[in-house]
Amino acid sequence: MTALRVGFLGDGHINGVLRRAVEASRSYEVVGSYGRDDVLPDHADVDVIVEAATQQAVRERVPGLLEAGVDVILLSVGALADPGLRSRLHSATPGRLIACTGAIGGLDQVRALRAAGPLSEVSIESRKLPASLIQSWMPDGLKDDLRTRSTELVLADGPAGDVAQRFPASANVAAALALAADAWGLATARVVADPAAVRTRHEIHAVGELGEVRTVVVNTPSSERPRSSALVAWAALRALDDYARLRGFDPEGVAFL
Repeated sequence: MTALRVGFLGDGHINGVLRRAVEASRSYEVVGSYGRDDVLPDHADVDVIVEAATQQAVRERVPGLLEAGVDVILLSVGALADPGLRSRLHSATPGRLIACTGAIGGLDQVRALRAAGPLSEVSIESRKLPASLIQSWMPDGLKDDLRTRSTELVLADGPAGDVAQRFPASANVAAALALAADAWGLATARVVADPAAVRTRHEIHAVGELGEVRTVVVNTPSSERPRSSALVAWAALRALDDYARLRGFDPEGVAFL
């Protein structure tokens, strides 16, 4: 059988790590990495694109890929906090949109609870080093404070979709949880600037009729991109491997869903 043809939307750190891992350890055919101004391939040239760019790139480029028949593994899940874009991506065909779990775990159990019925509580608290949470919309005084802060500060506490849009590089996890729980109107997210958070900490809580999930994930920040966890590229590799197995490109191993 021919090799799985893989492309990468976004030429930054995460896809750089992922591409090197693929080229070093997988038999997949790397078609290319695509930046903002590059022409994207269509289904005749690529089987799947791994997106690790920005929410804006998702808005501008992913609908066209799906409509061209290209499957997309999505890392910028925070883009789905926009209900209009979410609806457009859900309806775009014939390509398939596949959300990557990224920096968090436990979403399989959350989805299982949701399959049994609506959830009554869904929340996530994320703790990161203060300087890694600086955003362009923040006033200069707050930015300066976050660069030197020695005590905790709650920067956001509200609907997960709102938080994901306010912290696009840091709160994709909030959108991933809301998506897994099918609870955009219920899920909440709390972002804490914590000087003690040498490693990023995410605590997930979900309650349904058949049980309750409490998951704590602690990740080492990327040395080159501290706003993201170093684990994210490897979560994308895991998603790519499962995709390959389900498509029949890799007969070895077992795909987890």
